[in-house]
Amino acid sequence: MKYILFLALILGISSFTSNEKTVWNYLIRKGYSKAGTAGLMGNLKAESGVRSVIYENSKKSKIGLTDQQYVDQVNSGAYSEYKFVHDAAGFGLAQWTYYTRKQALYNKCHGKIGDMNCQLDYLVMELANYYGSLNSFLKSSGSVRDCAVKVLKEFERPADQGTSVQNKRTQYAQEYYNGFAGGANPTPDPDPTPSGKTYTVQRGDTLSGIARKFGTTVTVLAQLNNIKDVNKIYVGQVLRLP
Repeated sequence: MKYILFLALILGISSFTSNEKTVWNYLIRKGYSKAGTAGLMGNLKAESGVRSVIYENSKKSKIGLTDQQYVDQVNSGAYSEYKFVHDAAGFGLAQWTYYTRKQALYNKCHGKIGDMNCQLDYLVMELANYYGSLNSFLKSSGSVRDCAVKVLKEFERPADQGTSVQNKRTQYAQEYYNGFAGGANPTPDPDPTPSGKTYTVQRGDTLSGIARKFGTTVTVLAQLNNIKDVNKIYVGQVLRLP
């Protein structure tokens, strides 16, 4: 039975592209939870098919370049920095569109604008620097759906954020979770007890201070929230309380 489960897991992973495997491994190494990684990747699949050499289809007739030509010309300067930043064409893994985000991406990946690893470095830097609460959530959450929907609403923010879009991105995310993590969504059953069972980390908080505030211990909080380094908690991180 164990052999069958192991074989199913291997076959599931092998069905993913090399890009998808690269992104999963990269995000896990950066400290994102399996559910957080899956939720983020579900959105990347919806936006770009998890491809770094791609720009918005609706802009192709106007710009007149294939994906590879667009990347090559941006890298060579034939398609100028100004045009790239201001053409309002979603680009890359996350389909970055707004001019300030494309400018920052250009500054980070100048000369290698289509490089997967450079775009991943930029993605993580952007999350850490400008989406702190979301970044912390993706590192601590065990809910695939919550992560997928939170990335949709707070990071990607397309015009349509309705239920069908949420469901599709959650479906993609769950497929990644099942394939790479080898199991169903590990989200615990909802806590039936009254509110007050979670605490959102504030600036200046320490785990020991939170433990004292709620009459518990650092060890209990660390175990309950799967915290490996008790000196590292993040503003916006949601902690379960005993």
